[in-house]
Amino acid sequence: LALIVIFIIFIQSIKIEINDGDKNLTLILSDKSNEGVLKPSMIGETSSGQPFVLNALKASPLGPGLKDIQLENVSITLGKEGVQTISVDSRNAKYFARDNIAIFFDDIISKTSDGYDFIAQVVNVNLETGFTFLDGPVQGRKGDIEFDAGHVEIHERGNKIYISSGVKLTIPASFVQQIKKE
Repeated sequence: LALIVIFIIFIQSIKIEINDGDKNLTLILSDKSNEGVLKPSMIGETSSGQPFVLNALKASPLGPGLKDIQLENVSITLGKEGVQTISVDSRNAKYFARDNIAIFFDDIISKTSDGYDFIAQVVNVNLETGFTFLDGPVQGRKGDIEFDAGHVEIHERGNKIYISSGVKLTIPASFVQQIKKE
């Protein structure tokens, strides 16, 4: 399935080119290094039909060709409200058009709608598949259960979470006693 991308652009001068052979809208920012776009938004779907919304305070081109983008104060949400979702918020991210991947770094917080919270060093979100990869150290929690790990993979908007590489799990005694009663 083709990724449908719509960019909503406010303020700043930009140049938009549309490739007639491609069903996607391609945005190309100005060649000038000090220019960028304020408050861009990217709305689309993964190949499996998961909707996503990516918002940022500012977007600037990365290098020649103007297809890769540096994002500041950025957030992404995969999934529909009312259904399982995952969100990632970060001070900085880079979007690489060729691979359709957003890489988040600097003060990352990630959450699923069913209560998982994560803090990671780097988060890769594949906008083609919707898979989210958190690299560590990663700290996570759901309720009173906490864990540390080197790597976390989130599939299906948080319906499947894989924790690996040096996992340390902290489970409160009250939780263990509750399981014994059941």
